[in-house]
Amino acid sequence: MVEVYFYIPANKAGYAVECGLKLSEWYSRETVIDGSSRKCIAALLNPRDEYDKYTSGAYRCLKLEIDPKYCFAADRSLYEAGLSYPQVMELYKASIIPIGNYTFGEYRFPEVLVTSTILGENISVSGKMLDTPVLYENSQELYFNNLMEYLRDEQGDLNDTLLYLYFKWLCDNGKAETIGGFDGAYAVFRANGGQRVYTFRTPDPGGHDEI
Repeated sequence: MVEVYFYIPANKAGYAVECGLKLSEWYSRETVIDGSSRKCIAALLNPRDEYDKYTSGAYRCLKLEIDPKYCFAADRSLYEAGLSYPQVMELYKASIIPIGNYTFGEYRFPEVLVTSTILGENISVSGKMLDTPVLYENSQELYFNNLMEYLRDEQGDLNDTLLYLYFKWLCDNGKAETIGGFDGAYAVFRANGGQRVYTFRTPDPGGHDEI
C-alpha cells in the first residue's frame, strides 16, 4: 500500500474516516492517464507540502493507504503553471507516471493522483507528530537539494557562478556595488551599507555548455 496525505475541512474529517472519500465528490483533477480521462483526488507525499493547511486549525490531515495501482505521481508545479500556459499543461500531463516509477526529489511539488474511491478503513487522521516518519522537511527542499547536488557534479564551479550572478543582480537593482576584479579571475562585491566584501570566481562564458 502507498501512504499519502490529503487535507479536508476539519468538520468533515470524522465523516471521512467513518464513510470514506468518494472519488466523485473529492476529485480535483480530471486528466488523461493511460489513454483515458480519469477523475483524480490530488493527494500529497509529504503533509508539509501544503504548509498553510498543515498549520491551520481549519483543516485536518488524513493519511490514506492506497493500492499502488490507483496512484500516479505528477508535478503540481507544472499543473499550476499550466493553468496560464497550455503548453506547460502538456508537460504536466507528460509528468504523470505510476507511483512506483517516481523517484523522491524528482518533482518540485509532487502530488499523488488517486483514481479510486477510498474506503474509511484505509483512512486515519494524522497529527503533526506523524505516526509514520517523513524523512525530509518538504518536497521542495528535497528537490532543490537533489538538483544542486546534481548540478555541482556537472559543474564544479556552480557555487561561484550562482553567487556571482546573484550579486550582479543586486548591483543592477542598486543593492550592492562592485569593487573590481572583473578582468581577472575574481570579482569583488560589497552589499550597500555593509563592510564585508564577497569574492567569487568570474564565470567562464565558454565553460557551461551543459547547463
